Amino acid sequence: MKKMYLLIACVAYLTHASAKQAWENNFGIDGGGWWGLSGMSSLKQANNPLIVSNLDYSYSGSGDIYAEFLKMKKRDNNRWGNRSPDFGIKTKLDWEFFYADNSGNGGGEAIGLNYLDIPVLFEYCLSYRQGVTRGGVTPEYSHTSVYEHSDYTHVITTTTPAHYNPGGAATCHGTFIYAGPQLCYLFKSFHNVGSDKFNPINDPNLKNTYIGFATGFTFWVHQLNFDLSYQKGLQSIYNGKDLYINGFLFKVGINFKRRLYN
Repeated sequence: MKKMYLLIACVAYLTHASAKQAWENNFGIDGGGWWGLSGMSSLKQANNPLIVSNLDYSYSGSGDIYAEFLKMKKRDNNRWGNRSPDFGIKTKLDWEFFYADNSGNGGGEAIGLNYLDIPVLFEYCLSYRQGVTRGGVTPEYSHTSVYEHSDYTHVITTTTPAHYNPGGAATCHGTFIYAGPQLCYLFKSFHNVGSDKFNPINDPNLKNTYIGFATGFTFWVHQLNFDLSYQKGLQSIYNGKDLYINGFLFKVGINFKRRLYN
């Protein structure tokens, strides 16, 4: 827990120091997961002492609350606004769940690990554009339907009037890349074998914390985030074995405010 408190203190210090400069902040939530290619580095019983048979199916889920602090810069070309993000620091309170079982071959074993992560991510802005929507006119449209009857013809014409859109609504989108360390704390686990369900894992060699590394990129439009990341465990989660938490995550999220900096 001391490592987690140290990370929180570092973020708090950087936040206070940045308040005196041309920085902007964002807060929001993300959620998502991945089907396979994430979780424990081995699902083979020979390499994983937490399981009693080979597992063949896995998925992950994640949800987080984030805080982001962006250093702004002036642009030479003002076409997309005279200010844009340059680099930044992002941290999260991130819940991650990793699950694996052998349901594909009819087995009755499953394992689940719940982690609470606090990453400190260093961001760089690849692109940022802010503008306004264009004005335009939707032309008048008419549609005629003809119905033939034995003694007369029925003609119906429907007309939609022209519509003018004045434009001028603010728009923005951008792309960031990021990387940084994260502290991961195991707060809940279970191991199912046959009819024995949701038993906590009491193995003393299973570590409560480990240090990992995360990298990825975020693309956002208005207040909607799309995030693809990869994380790599830098420490084994099990004493005496090379067993790591690795894998991809894809998330969709909402930024609580609009990223309009001009």
